[in-house]
Amino acid sequence: MKLTFVGTSHGVPEKERYCSCTMIESGGARYFIDAGAPLGELVKRCDWDIREIRAVFTTHVHADHTVGIPHFADLINWFYKEAAVDFYITEQPLIDAIKGLILAMEPGSTLKEDRVRFHLTDPTVDWEDENLKLHYIPTKHLPEGHPSYAILVTEKASGSRVLFSGDLSIRLEKSDVPTILAEEELDAFVCEMAHFSAEALKPYLDACRAKNLFFIHVAPAKKFEDIEALKPGYRFEIHTPADGDSVEF
Repeated sequence: MKLTFVGTSHGVPEKERYCSCTMIESGGARYFIDAGAPLGELVKRCDWDIREIRAVFTTHVHADHTVGIPHFADLINWFYKEAAVDFYITEQPLIDAIKGLILAMEPGSTLKEDRVRFHLTDPTVDWEDENLKLHYIPTKHLPEGHPSYAILVTEKASGSRVLFSGDLSIRLEKSDVPTILAEEELDAFVCEMAHFSAEALKPYLDACRAKNLFFIHVAPAKKFEDIEALKPGYRFEIHTPADGDSVEF
């Protein structure tokens, strides 16, 4: 499994960082966890083969995790006719809004639903294909009635497992760091660091059984110093990737 950190910023894009978006490569296919980055532009800029892009999974509906989807889906609808992509969205109103936006931007067009496929996330069913298995873990980032998820990704061929935190509760007051982090060995934990302090996260890191920790979605900038201060105290590697950085497991 190869991860590329396409976007590592928090709720607002930075000069050299797009908003949250991580690409997974496995078995010749590409998958994305969140799409805060402009995927429509990056397909060309990064020379990704559009035919290899299989699915986009979102952790919740906030724009910094989903805003790249409408333009990308619109391009698939009318331009990338050889592409077929599944979009997994956590709330139906956003699916309806994206579909409506595509049709509004292309008067007289129809949505090619055989290739531009929107799905409402079902956290009770693990998603899988021949390469990956995804398990959704509910978190409490949004108000009641609006779901958010961490996502555990397992590569079938290698057995590698990576946990993506998504966005968690403010100050971790709802104790929604997934318990699997302490219960099982993982190859990596990709963790946001915008909504709580390093001090609030520390009890969970003390029990963490992941081999690598990647902090993305970091804000404010001072937290990079706090992350550096964490590093000497743990057996696992702690990283703060920049946009474009890659790692393989």
